[in-house]
Amino acid sequence: MLAPVAAITLLALAQAAADPAPAPAHGPAPLPSLLSAEPLGPASLLAASAGWSHLRLAYAQGMTSDTDLGLFSDLDYATTELRAGGTLRTPIAPLAPFDGALRLSLAWYHDSGGRWIHRTNHVDNGLELSPGVSYSRRGAGGVVSLLGDVPVTFTFAHQGGVLLNPKAAFAYEAPLYGPFAIGLQLGLGLRFGIGSAPMKNGMGEVSFLALASYRPF
Repeated sequence: MLAPVAAITLLALAQAAADPAPAPAHGPAPLPSLLSAEPLGPASLLAASAGWSHLRLAYAQGMTSDTDLGLFSDLDYATTELRAGGTLRTPIAPLAPFDGALRLSLAWYHDSGGRWIHRTNHVDNGLELSPGVSYSRRGAGGVVSLLGDVPVTFTFAHQGGVLLNPKAAFAYEAPLYGPFAIGLQLGLGLRFGIGSAPMKNGMGEVSFLALASYRPF
């Protein structure tokens, strides 16, 4: 079901290398978001999400007019996996009427080996590289974002292994008051791997997350 998402992600990555980054489309005043395709510009943003089955905290700062850099920590309490690392976001060619952005993260990966849900889990460590894309559209009430990511995790325990975890998500964010915004994210994913990677035999994932963000400046 997520094969088209992976294909679109890879196509967008190739397009990003070939095409110059376009200027964002004109429209309503931007709502700062770490999920949408719009860069933060001179702003910074602190964002948190919680639900099934992730707790996530992230911060990003606009470094140029079209590129953001950030840090994040994400805990999947169903699998007891922790990821912490850095992120980059920069525009790519839009798919009208949506703006487009390339999203890339590199993170340290740690699995505590919890088996309260997944009996095949085990302690592991590794590195995760996650390329992805975001397509978003602003409106008077908020911003809608469609996201596709293909995280690849290289694990080190035992003989080592590789996990592939393609994901697709829908998010909606709206201003609350002042520098605060709230939203909702719904996602689907697949997980499979090779070697000694934990929980490698293949399974589906569903996520429901509440979003909150604060713009310090």
